[in-house]
Amino acid sequence: MVKSKMLFILIGNNNTGKTTLQRKLVLKICGNRYDKLLSNTVFGIKHPEIKRKYSDIFFINRSFQEKKAVYISVDDYFKNPDHFKPADIAILSSHLDSNDIDEIISCSKQRFYNIFGVFFSNSIKWNDSINSQISNLNWDERLILDNEPVEENNEEDRKIIIDRRLEEAADSLVTFIINRTNIS
Repeated sequence: MVKSKMLFILIGNNNTGKTTLQRKLVLKICGNRYDKLLSNTVFGIKHPEIKRKYSDIFFINRSFQEKKAVYISVDDYFKNPDHFKPADIAILSSHLDSNDIDEIISCSKQRFYNIFGVFFSNSIKWNDSINSQISNLNWDERLILDNEPVEENNEEDRKIIIDRRLEEAADSLVTFIINRTNIS
């Protein structure tokens, strides 16, 4: 059997939806529900279509930059078994820091991952120039998740709209992984 290891880097500054998306993916792919997701955790894959080829998935949870003082550097992050844990599929998260992301791509490719840049439409709208610069890095593929900024004034309604959009984005990403499972 041929297996293509996949590593997704969720890209955006705070409040783009990266952490909420990861919680939704853990539920959809692994069957685990978390209000607060632990950092640097490997889960067994339970999704019936994905587990035909892949057995585990890693989630960073917090963006690399939020714990950079602990990680020290991208290279140290990947070399420390308490931080990065190899898995068939990995989900990392980063703020809009092209230098860090470029190093993450390099370290991931050294570990035989195909690298997917996951851009959020709200982040692109808020920071088009830096997202474009990051898009120009050495990705294997780029994905854009629809998560447009919400103009709703009522905070409760706003949260409902954002949650629905991130639920749809998680469903789309799961479908993308299923499709890759079928062809890789």
